[in-house]
Amino acid sequence: AKMRFAGVSILVLFLSTLEAQRFLQGDLPPEFQNFIEIENDFQPYEMEMEMSPGYGSIDESNEFMEQFSHALHSHSQGAPHKRTVTAEAALTDAMSYQENAVQFMRKGRYAEALQFYDKCLKIQLKALGDLHPLVAQTIDFMGVALLRLDRAYDALETFEKSLAIYQHLGGAGKRVDWALTVMHVGQALELQAENIPKKVSQLQDNQIDKLTKEALAKYNMALEVFKVLEREDPDIDIANIMHCKGNVYNIRGQYKEALRHFKYALGDKLQILGENDPSVAWTKNNIANSLKGLGQIDEAIKWYKEALDMVSKHFGHDHPEVAHVHWNLALAYQTKGEMEAERRAAKGRRSFWFRLFFGKGRRRAHEGSDFLKMEKHLVHAFDVFQSRLGQDHTSTMRAKEALMALEELRRD
Repeated sequence: AKMRFAGVSILVLFLSTLEAQRFLQGDLPPEFQNFIEIENDFQPYEMEMEMSPGYGSIDESNEFMEQFSHALHSHSQGAPHKRTVTAEAALTDAMSYQENAVQFMRKGRYAEALQFYDKCLKIQLKALGDLHPLVAQTIDFMGVALLRLDRAYDALETFEKSLAIYQHLGGAGKRVDWALTVMHVGQALELQAENIPKKVSQLQDNQIDKLTKEALAKYNMALEVFKVLEREDPDIDIANIMHCKGNVYNIRGQYKEALRHFKYALGDKLQILGENDPSVAWTKNNIANSLKGLGQIDEAIKWYKEALDMVSKHFGHDHPEVAHVHWNLALAYQTKGEMEAERRAAKGRRSFWFRLFFGKGRRRAHEGSDFLKMEKHLVHAFDVFQSRLGQDHTSTMRAKEALMALEELRRD
């Protein structure tokens, strides 16, 4: 997903709620023209934060903060309203907390990031009221942090609050920020679907079908807004939407359709971000997911390794996003090992000794080099998940169950 720190103009921080609404509608009072100059000064330094689902990376620019502070100071003399002094102080404190939150998000320390977003929000609510674009944006950021903590339902509720503010201010369907939040709603629905076990019951399969269809509807809604408001070609928001839609098709088992969307996203991301951006790595990871679903295990492992190398260089080895790629590689080697074990079993079932000691059809996927590689990646993923996300996170619990299954295979 992609969030723009300055996607909602900093200018609106100096306006009352009513004036902010008029700003969104393009009807700005003349007395605020000097703040337009401020806006023009810092516009080139707009900070964009790239996040993966799930969910991916965040990049920040301290230069933007410095340039805006400089622009604000240079225009502060003769400000038209006394309230700008209070607003400036609130802006400084809120942006400081938000900067800290961004740093923690980059490090994969999502719970701590959430705390700083909460501090930022409290200042904004006091200074601006609860119906303000910047408030909506901070609430959206908090929802993204909740997604990283696997709190899909809380995240969904948070995103809905953000959308309600945009709706009240007349920004629904008219602003990129609104579309980004709609995209995040889709990600929350996607995460809910992903956490439901497949092929356990018809009821659960129906839930997955319902949630993924709703997620696709949200992604398409956001996509239409991006196509109208953003005229860049290629466009990063559209690339991210294609990536998200690919995720949904993977969950639905439509791997060829998922692959088509991921390759579209990858082509645009490479043009916009270059080869070494972590967002590119995450799309490569998800291409591997599709290939694995299609049974092309060796090709999938190749893509996973490329993604792992890229995110490890960017984040270091103990980041949750890196651990997710280790987890995916473990699953790929497990699948490869099982396929090889099935081949050995099919060949050995004619053997009397095979039937005597191992029983007909028994698979021994825990043997051989694939098992050793699987174990290596699985242990690494579990250690990082447990230390960085906590014992109760879904990723930690899944990795723990997989390690316990390995121990049972050894005992058997």
